[in-house]
Amino acid sequence: MKKRKSITLIAATGALLLAFSAGASAASTLERIQANLNHGISFLLNGEKWTPTDANGKKAVPISYQGTTYVPLRAVAEATGAEIGFDGATQQISISTVSQEQGQEQTGQGERTPFNENNVSHLKWGYTANGITRNKEDLLFGETQYQTAFTVSGVNSAGQGVAFKVKKGTKQMGVLVGFKASESGGTGTYVIEDKEKQSLATGKVEDGKVVSNELVLPAGTTELYVTFTGPAGGKSTGYIIWDESWLQN
Repeated sequence: MKKRKSITLIAATGALLLAFSAGASAASTLERIQANLNHGISFLLNGEKWTPTDANGKKAVPISYQGTTYVPLRAVAEATGAEIGFDGATQQISISTVSQEQGQEQTGQGERTPFNENNVSHLKWGYTANGITRNKEDLLFGETQYQTAFTVSGVNSAGQGVAFKVKKGTKQMGVLVGFKASESGGTGTYVIEDKEKQSLATGKVEDGKVVSNELVLPAGTTELYVTFTGPAGGKSTGYIIWDESWLQN
């Protein structure tokens, strides 16, 4: 049986505004109106305060027009698990509320996809050197040679971080964490958080070792922030290793 999700909005019509570019071909279908951005409206998602954002991460403000409130459809739908599409040629919006179980059976969704350049990207964060490395010497852990990782250097007791972004619609993920201490035998700790600083995973990792984590992401989460701490006064290095890390929608 199909699972249905409901969204209660201010306005009986439940009209929604989708932030897509209409394009020149749709100019004849556009009608000019005078509306207002309504900064007084707030949102609760599953009982918790939530702020919709656009594709650039900026706050998306609802619009009030003739007694109806229009909210950003893509932000609301993705936060509640729906899939949104837009066909520019036909100016048609598609909304799918197929459950995760049905999606696995009908469309192949739910398969684990390894980290790659198409589904993860580095985010600028912090003041120490962090980014992507493919240096084989850096990525040799014991007898295992890894190929790619997000990395942050200068890790000490004060903590240093690296951040990355995953594709929209990701519901679960596996993260392989590595650590190399500046002094042999050192141990590091790590915390993986979302943009709202909600902790998704914590743990310890020994010098030259890796540990795996399986995360369930809050709806709409695409940005992950990983903070490493290490021995005081040291300059250790933390890694999020792409090899064996995965995404699942």
